[in-house]
Amino acid sequence: MAPRSRKHTVSHFNVMVVGHSGVGKTSFIRTLLETLRLEEKQRKEETPTTKKRRDSFMSETSFVNIEPEGPIEKTLQPYTVSREINIDREHVLLTLIDTPGFHQEYLIDKQLHDILKYIEHQFDLTLAEETKVKRNPKAVDTQVHCCLYFMDPKKSCLDEYDIRILTRLSNRVNVIPVIGKADQLTLAQKNRLKPRIIQDIYNKIPIYGMPTKEEEEEDEEDEETKKAETLNDFIQQFNYEEEDQDTKTILDYLKIIPFTFIAYEDEPDTGKPLEIEGLSLGRDFGWGTIDCLNDKYSDFNQLKHALLFTHRKFLQLDTVERYYEQYRTEKLMFKRATRLKSLDMSSQKILKDLSEL
Repeated sequence: MAPRSRKHTVSHFNVMVVGHSGVGKTSFIRTLLETLRLEEKQRKEETPTTKKRRDSFMSETSFVNIEPEGPIEKTLQPYTVSREINIDREHVLLTLIDTPGFHQEYLIDKQLHDILKYIEHQFDLTLAEETKVKRNPKAVDTQVHCCLYFMDPKKSCLDEYDIRILTRLSNRVNVIPVIGKADQLTLAQKNRLKPRIIQDIYNKIPIYGMPTKEEEEEDEEDEETKKAETLNDFIQQFNYEEEDQDTKTILDYLKIIPFTFIAYEDEPDTGKPLEIEGLSLGRDFGWGTIDCLNDKYSDFNQLKHALLFTHRKFLQLDTVERYYEQYRTEKLMFKRATRLKSLDMSSQKILKDLSEL
């Protein structure tokens, strides 16, 4: 009897983009998809056998690979875009979740509530699957593994709304800060803005990878960490060359956040990248051009590499072991408390009925 052919194992990686209106969230999704398309174009054309296998792989998932088309417009409703990619011989279904931007101060709490409910709903789906007697072997992981929070480059620091949003998001999902539309900043402005943002976050908001004050206080032996007043002070305590690879990966990430991003200039009628001689994705300012993929101007390549390669598994693991388990515990404790309260009320009613006999 011939052995069964092994089906492709699919790793799902889900990234949400959040931020105020007009800071480049949708442009980031378009830029990321465009770079993936360019990379695939550089590879050899698929053979019929490979193409057939790819189609079979896609049919085994519940996501539909939708390619955004037309001009880049303001996002009014949340939507998802999925793309199958191969990372180090691992099949990954990357799903990008675009959300409407925060646009009115009095509506921010309502908009944030909707985003958090979406994230929690994905946890509910996982919890419902876990409680089944017979689980679905083809169940899809829809948990949000990472949330990119895009910030307005015109601000000199985080305002009260940024802090409120980041604080609440960080209780449910791994958050990575990004400065959108960084082409609006001079080099000096960028070098001033990055430290200010991080100082507003350090020891106050538990975004992904960031040491928190609570963690430091729990570690009584780490006196040097307690003395670290800035993120740079914290990083300087490590001897980089002597650290293991995982620690180096986190330190490299901490040295660069918040990431900066510059979107490619698009054709107004089609949304496709503007054709600029010598550049695959760029912006033409008349007085000169900018290569949006050049590390000199933008951190896009570092952010993409962190998401898809160096930090992807960390983000997936952290989502399950930290955020999902925390939500699961809260949910089950709430159900237990509700059940006990119901039983207590029933007991009181029985006692009252007996006393009336």
